[in-house]
Order: sequence, then C-alpha cells, then structure tokens
Amino acid sequence: MKKIMDYMERKVMPIANKIGNQVHIRAISAGMVSLVGIIILASIATLVQNLQVESYQNFITNTEAGQVIWNITQNIWWGCLAMYGLFVCATVGQSLWRNYGHNGLDGLCVALASYFVLIPWMAQVPNGKEAPIRAFGFINYTSFSADALFACMIIALVSVEILHRLSNVKAFKIKMPDVVPTAVSDSFSKLIPTMLTVIIFAVISYLIMRFADGKSFNQLITMAITKPLQGFSDNLVTAIVAPFVISFLWFFGIHGSNIVGPILAAVLAPLGMSNIEMYAQGVTDWSQYNVLTYQFISSFVNMGGAACTIGLIVAMFITNRRRHKVLLSLAGPTGAFNISEPIMYGAPVAVNPILAIPFVVGPIITTTVTYFAMSFNLVAKVSVMAPWTLPAPIKAFLGTNDWRAIVLVLINFAIYLIVYYPFFKAYENKLISEETSKSEEIGRAHV
Repeated sequence: MKKIMDYMERKVMPIANKIGNQVHIRAISAGMVSLVGIIILASIATLVQNLQVESYQNFITNTEAGQVIWNITQNIWWGCLAMYGLFVCATVGQSLWRNYGHNGLDGLCVALASYFVLIPWMAQVPNGKEAPIRAFGFINYTSFSADALFACMIIALVSVEILHRLSNVKAFKIKMPDVVPTAVSDSFSKLIPTMLTVIIFAVISYLIMRFADGKSFNQLITMAITKPLQGFSDNLVTAIVAPFVISFLWFFGIHGSNIVGPILAAVLAPLGMSNIEMYAQGVTDWSQYNVLTYQFISSFVNMGGAACTIGLIVAMFITNRRRHKVLLSLAGPTGAFNISEPIMYGAPVAVNPILAIPFVVGPIITTTVTYFAMSFNLVAKVSVMAPWTLPAPIKAFLGTNDWRAIVLVLINFAIYLIVYYPFFKAYENKLISEETSKSEEIGRAHV
C-alpha cells in the first residue's frame, strides 16, 4: 500500500494537479460545487418520492397527507433538478469569468443570454383531438434540465471565452468620464463585447434552424455524443464501454446516465425483455438468456450510484469519518438508494483528477467480473426488472431470483473499496497538506 501511495504522490499527483488547475476545469468544478445544496435537496426529494416500500408507496399514493408530501417534493424537483442545466450554465459561466480576473456578473448574464438564443422558441402544443398547434414562446423544460447539461456547459465556456477575448480588444472598449460611477463605467466597457458575443450565438442559432433539419443545438450535441454508441450488442466490449462512458462523462460533471441512458435503454431494452419473456415461459437453460441488460449495469456495476460511489463513502468513513461527518450523513442515506449526486459533487468526484482514476477503472473491473460470472452461469442472469431505488443487494436478488447475486454484489463492492481507498487516501493527504500550508502562511502573516 505504501508503494502505491508513494507512486501516486510522485507520478499521479503532479499530472492531476496540472489538470485540476486548468482554467476551464476549475470553472466547471467551482460552478458544480456551488450547486451542491440544490443537488442534495433534490436528491432527498427524489428519495422521499421513490422509496420502494409498499406500505410507504400506498401512503404516498392513497392518502391526502401522502399527496401533500408528493406535491412538495415534486415542486422541489421541478425547481432544482429540472432547472439544473440552467443553473450550471450560469455558475460555470460566472466562475470562468472570475478565473480570468474579471468582476461583476457579465459572465453569468452572457452565458445565459447565449444559451437562451439557442433554445427553440416554437413548440407543438396539444390541442385535444385536433392537430397540435405550433405556438410561439413555449420552451420544453428539458432544455434546462440535466438532459441539456452538456450543451449548457459548452455554451457557458465558449460564450465567456469569447467575451473575455473581445473585452481585451481596445477598439471595443467604451471609455467613460472619471465622474461616472465605476459600476456604470465597467458596464459600458463590456457593452460592445457583450453585444457581439450574443450576436454570434444568435447567428449560430439561425444557421441551426436553417440547416439542421429542425434539430436544436441540444439535440445536435446529444447526437454527436450518442451516435458513436449505436450498434451495441450483448458482448463484453459493450458491457465495459457503457459504464466507462457514463463514468467518463460524470468526471466532467455531466450526468452520464442521462446522456447515455436513452441509447442504452433503446439498445438494452430488447435484451432485457427477451429475458423476461423466457423467464415467464419457464425457460431454465440460462445459456439462452442475454447477459447484458440495463439492470446488469444498475445492479452490479453502478451500485449505490454511478461507479459504486457508496464504496467511496465507505472509504471516507474508514479514512476519517470525523472530518467528513456532515457529508457522510447526507451522502450515506441517499447513496444506499442509488442516488450519487451528493457524494459526486460533495467529495467531489466530478472534475477531480485523483478520484477520477478509481471512478473510471472500478466499473471496468466489476463489469468484467460480473459478465464472466453470468456467462459461466455462476450467477443467474437478470430476468426481472426491479425498481432503481432499491439497495443493490435487494435489487440484484429480485432481478435474478438467485441468492448468489447478493454474493456477487458484495464481491464487486469489495473490489470498489480496494480500488477507491488508496486514491481517496492520497486525496485526503493532499487536502491535509494544503490546509497545513495555509495555516502556516496565516501564522507567518500574523508574526
């Protein structure tokens, strides 16, 4: 273990620090961290809504008090998670603006304005039994949700980058008299760069509307990401690539499951349905069943959240539970029910080059172990679809009706814990070292 730690400090840490200090990476990280409170609240609301206990669900569905709880939590979801992409656009844009040494809210405003001009402003509105009405001023909420996160992030970074570069052009600066208040003077100095930046995206929006066959910018971005994932089938390569891509996107703060999920669902749903039909027909020859299904990933690979972040939570508990008491108290309960956002942005895992390594490597190992275990019929294949919020051991057992699935979940969890621990320990030592250095600097400053 000591050799591993020494190697990481000598080889991995310098590279990780260089990546972590990159101006755009820091902007994404700061933007995401500022939204931790919103994510935690939305995660708790989701858990309250979807806790898979029959008596509780009957209470939520069939009682007035339960409906009150559902409506309140739904409002929280709508105001927090459904608008999450928009929040990211604002916070990342403003963070990048500050990273370039600017003051004010110019980065936030330009990022939002640039994104809004790219959003389709016409929509098909249902009209009863009649043909839908094409109406002005209707925007689908998915343009603001986690589904649009990648697009929101790109626009924030690009728009602020353009604004920053244009702001450094002397010809575009409007010089106001010295008697003018600073706030007003700063606003006018950025007037032309702001206008030009938004105009650029307005032109891009027109070109997309004109030549993209009715597709929006969000759709084009999604197609660019997901199209290479087409052609998946039931094989080990597919099984490894799917969670790898999800983890890779999560590293950049992008909800990988939301991006890749629709493609995975379309590809893996037929495989899962085939298993369900064979199980219903009483087929006992497990070699006929498909190994790779959507629940294969959710039950045995992404246990407790993407890349088994519950394993990271346990590693944090083992390392220094007092230091991380608050985060553990929030992320632990939600992680048990496969909600990973609190630990993802609270640790953080997103945009953290050190923790990104086990976050990406862990799923590759556990996917391989699970695939071979099922291929050789050591564990029954998934033949029943269980609710996604169920804890992994229960969900795995219900999905396979095989007690050995619980054993496999525990083995995979042990693998994740072994993979996570040394990297988190190194990250913990880095934080302690930085805090010590800062304390020493403060001490010297007071002397």
